[in-house]
Amino acid sequence: MSPVLIIAFFSFHKSPSLESKIKKIEFEKEAIYLIQRGTSGKLGNVAKDFNINNKYASHLGIGYFENHVLTVYHVYVEKNSSGNSLYIEPIKNFISPKDLNYLSIWRLKNIDLQKFDGIRNTLIQSGKENINFDFNFAADSKAYYCSEYVVKELQKNHVEIMSDHKKNITGMIRQILKKDTLTYFPVDGFENNDQAIKVFEWIK
Repeated sequence: MSPVLIIAFFSFHKSPSLESKIKKIEFEKEAIYLIQRGTSGKLGNVAKDFNINNKYASHLGIGYFENHVLTVYHVYVEKNSSGNSLYIEPIKNFISPKDLNYLSIWRLKNIDLQKFDGIRNTLIQSGKENINFDFNFAADSKAYYCSEYVVKELQKNHVEIMSDHKKNITGMIRQILKKDTLTYFPVDGFENNDQAIKVFEWIK
């Protein structure tokens, strides 16, 4: 087989990129989406240990489809260029980590136009605030971790997607947080509550 034919063969059989797969999704306007991603790094692997069932997801964001783009709001441990922890970015940036190995997109159920407008406005308003990452996982703090941010923004519009979860913690995590039990919102805490419909999933 000639070099030209070999190149053509592999080009033809090359798997579509994740970004191209996302572009084929028929996102609904005036809908709210929950977006999970998973990474293979140390931080991602630690986060997965606190899930209820999902073995892949380690991070959670929320967003909506507007002007042909799914915009994702998410709180991350590293600060952004504005000096806070809230990222507002298109899905193509959300999936940019080099160690990305999982993505799922869920559409919230029972979101009418009034609720959509309220959640959208709440998210936009949060972009004007100085939001920091909650390293202590303290419920009464003004800082948030990823799933806590999503839950709290939805609660402002009387939308409940999950209840908190308790887990006994040991080892280094226990030493860092200085507590025996952690009460928190899992990244996958909404999956079994019939609050959302999975519209896309990718596992590397």
